[in-house]
Amino acid sequence: MMFIGTGAALADDFWGGTWFTCEFAKSQTPPHDSCAMFDDEGFRFTDGRFTYVRITESDETACRGEKVGQCFRRDRPAISIRTSDRGQLDLGPDRIKVQYLFCTQTFYFKDTEHYREIWPDEKRCFWARKRHFYIARYEGDITDAP
Repeated sequence: MMFIGTGAALADDFWGGTWFTCEFAKSQTPPHDSCAMFDDEGFRFTDGRFTYVRITESDETACRGEKVGQCFRRDRPAISIRTSDRGQLDLGPDRIKVQYLFCTQTFYFKDTEHYREIWPDEKRCFWARKRHFYIARYEGDITDAP
């Protein structure tokens, strides 16, 4: 893992763990619930890799669009997830670079009280959209599903 200018230990503290997108955020609009509800999709930023994660056993009914199981409460004590590698990762003090499908995308970020906002550089890879990501770290127990 690379975190320029501040050391790997700080990067682990700053980006460690498993992060999920806020269920009630929109493309460029922050969540109205302070990110109390997570979407079923999220990310890990570890060991120089960007990893996609997805919860496997949610029966939550309060999801956007009334889609059962496609979200879960942030304060849920434990979850099970599946993971998929999505590319090489370079963490900097004010940006993230993800190398995926022969293109490196730069993202910038800022913290708020309840979540971290991430947005792409104006120069985008073909796989990146203008979408902002509103994410927060999950603090419960995690089991990796087979």
